Amino acid sequence: MKFIIPILVGATIGYITNWLAIKMLFKPHEEKRFLGLHIPLTPGLIPKERSRIAKSVGETVGVYLLSPEIIMNSISDNRIEVYIKRWAESNIYKLKKEDRSIKYFISNLSYGNYNNMLNGIKNKIGDFICTEIRKDKFKQGVMDLIKENILGKSIENLYAFLDEKLGLLLSELPTSNGARNLLKSGIEDKLIELTQDERTLYEIVPEYFINTIKYFIREHDEDITNILRDMFNDQTMEIKIKESIKNHVSQNMNRIIAVFMNSDVISDKVYSMIKEYINKPQINENIADMITTAVDKMLESRVDNISKEILSKIGEEEILKLSDSILEYISNEKNQREVLDIMSKKIKSQESEIQNDMLNLLSNEIERILNSEALYNNIYAIIDNTIEIIISKPISSMAENMNETSITNIIKFCINIFNNFIKNKLVHIVEMFNISKVVEEQINSYDFDFAEELILEIAHRELRAITWLGALLGGIIGFLSPLLQMI
Repeated sequence: MKFIIPILVGATIGYITNWLAIKMLFKPHEEKRFLGLHIPLTPGLIPKERSRIAKSVGETVGVYLLSPEIIMNSISDNRIEVYIKRWAESNIYKLKKEDRSIKYFISNLSYGNYNNMLNGIKNKIGDFICTEIRKDKFKQGVMDLIKENILGKSIENLYAFLDEKLGLLLSELPTSNGARNLLKSGIEDKLIELTQDERTLYEIVPEYFINTIKYFIREHDEDITNILRDMFNDQTMEIKIKESIKNHVSQNMNRIIAVFMNSDVISDKVYSMIKEYINKPQINENIADMITTAVDKMLESRVDNISKEILSKIGEEEILKLSDSILEYISNEKNQREVLDIMSKKIKSQESEIQNDMLNLLSNEIERILNSEALYNNIYAIIDNTIEIIISKPISSMAENMNETSITNIIKFCINIFNNFIKNKLVHIVEMFNISKVVEEQINSYDFDFAEELILEIAHRELRAITWLGALLGGIIGFLSPLLQMI
């Protein structure tokens, strides 16, 4: 009994003191007073130092346990890539078997606002497209594209196309009754119109054309003179000219003079003088001057007088003959080719002006179209139709063409996005969360009873071991006390 009682007393005291010490870590939760005096060791250690403990734990977790570097290292291993690969493969294979449409999922998620949401999306897309294509940058891009690819690279093709179509038109004109009647009406209308024109030929005939004729006469004076000589040497022409002179003399000669002078003699004499004159050497320049003077005299004539004279001497039949002559001229392939060559040279000589006119015309037309209400309506209709087609298709139809290569590329793409996210964004996101502060605030928000229960649940065995360790140490001290007294 001398040893047993001290051992039991020491063990009991050790057990109770350790148990009490553990309890005093959590309780009381608040400061206690007796007769207005503060009772020592109240509140318990953990409630009293709650803020400091929370801050210390938060800093420990944020700096040493869940720092950005530790989090990045923990997710930057092959396990994540394996998980992403399995996740992507699994979902792609599910999509291949999914017969429901995107429209089905959207309508189920929109909680009755499906139509409003979809119309809003369509309107936003339509507004965005219309806004972008109405910008000057887009218009200039279209004009540059037209200039480079149509008016630039394809201009020769355009010329060839025009040449082919004009050639076909010219070949069909001579056999067209419509063209014959139209040409006849055009000649008649033009002649009637010219009868009201009081200008002279000088005013309407281009100056360069007049100069060209005069230059031609000067340059070919010898040829012209030779033609005149050939005409006067021709027997048939001689008879016609003499007859014309004779008639003119007979109509204008006085009767008294006619008694003494025969008109035949006069016509022979005049013809001989003219023939002698044109056969003189060095007469070429004089002939050219006479013809040039005659041209100037003719150009002084008024258009209305000439037109009235022509109308008084020709009828519908003559006009039809003129139309037929023009069409017959056009029907000749050589003439057609010459006309086309003239038109082609004229077009090419004004290529720059034509291109600028075409670009200005296209620019104005594009401007009108881009600012029209019809453009927006058409764009909206296209967007509406396209979106409806896309969202109404089964999801499986969008994934059915995915082969192993496509799936591999998708997986690589997902992994690259994830790795880029970890590398460039995760650190900032973790720092933004401020884990230390979050842990501190969370600990401070816990109820004391919950915190005590949580800690006791985590360290239940350890705390019980500490309590029984106190009893063991108390028992050992109780055993040593009588043993030391015996010594």
